[in-house]
Order: sequence, then C-alpha cells, then structure tokens
Amino acid sequence: MMQIRQLHMNHIDSYYISAIFRYLKESAIKFRNNTWLILLDDKYHCKIGEPEHPVAAIERGKQVVVTTHETFAVSDHDFTKCNLIPSVTIICNILDNIEGSFYQKQVNIGLKDATFQASSSLQRMIELYDMLMYTEKHHLFLMLYTDGGPNHKNTFLCVQLSLIAMFVALDLDYLVAVKTPPGHL
Repeated sequence: MMQIRQLHMNHIDSYYISAIFRYLKESAIKFRNNTWLILLDDKYHCKIGEPEHPVAAIERGKQVVVTTHETFAVSDHDFTKCNLIPSVTIICNILDNIEGSFYQKQVNIGLKDATFQASSSLQRMIELYDMLMYTEKHHLFLMLYTDGGPNHKNTFLCVQLSLIAMFVALDLDYLVAVKTPPGHL
C-alpha cells in the first residue's frame, strides 16, 4: 500500500529533481574512480509493542478483516512505549554508463530508538564517515542524495556545519549534497 501512495506523489519540482539526479549520476560516472555516490534516508517511525501485547498497524478508524471466531484485540498505535527509526544508507555502484542500476553495491540499515537516539545531521555524518572508512578506499569526491528531512535539509546551519566537518575529515576536494522534495527518494 505504501508503494502505491509514493508512486502517486506529485511535486511541482519533480522534473527538476529528476534532472538533478541524472546530472549527479553523470558526474559520478565521469569521475567514477574518485567518487562516492551515496543515498541517505531516515524511514518512517516503526511502533513497537510490549511482549504479548500487539500494536495496531493501522491508523485509528480504519477497518481490518478478522475471522468470525476471533477477537481483534490490540493496543492503539498512539500509546506505544518505543519507536524505531530505520536509517538507510546506500553506497552506490557507479557504472560505466547511466543506463544501468546504481542500486547494487552496499546497503547499510541502522535502527535507532526515537526517544534516546534521535537522528541529527552530525550523527548521520559520523555514521557515514565510519562506513566510508571501512571501505578502505579514499576518494576525493563525495556526492550525497538525501530526502528532505530536517537532518538533511541543506539550508539548515547544523546540516551545513556537519557537511563541512565531513569535507574536512575525509580530506575531500569536492562535495555535493542534493536534497529531494518529500517522497522522491
């Protein structure tokens, strides 16, 4: 059901975002021996219930199908004690041409507790730095393609400072950070 909603999402800048992503991939291809192309996104909060006490996976007021001899007894999703946020990082496979799939190399998924480990731009850059250090390659160019969340919004000073810190820490020559409109990553 979520895929269907995302496919119908429309934004006034959709054409321009597609063009920018194409230009980003073309630049990565041109400098493929010296480039990291990375996609970052924090996904929806996943609500976690108590043991032996399930949580409703649907919003309030929606109907579900249950057999006639079974009682549908679950907790309301608004009253959970724990939320997990999956943070997804894709280090893309940069190909020789733009026609192939860039989504084939390495996917990292981290789970954070929404209460005690709130995602911030500096935290995401530190996690990315650790991932890039384990690749045992040193590239001069870093190209980031992120969603429009507050920890990736390029106009925020905290995001700009964490990108500058990443630029200095990795000893980069070139850093590009592209932010997409909602629902386009």
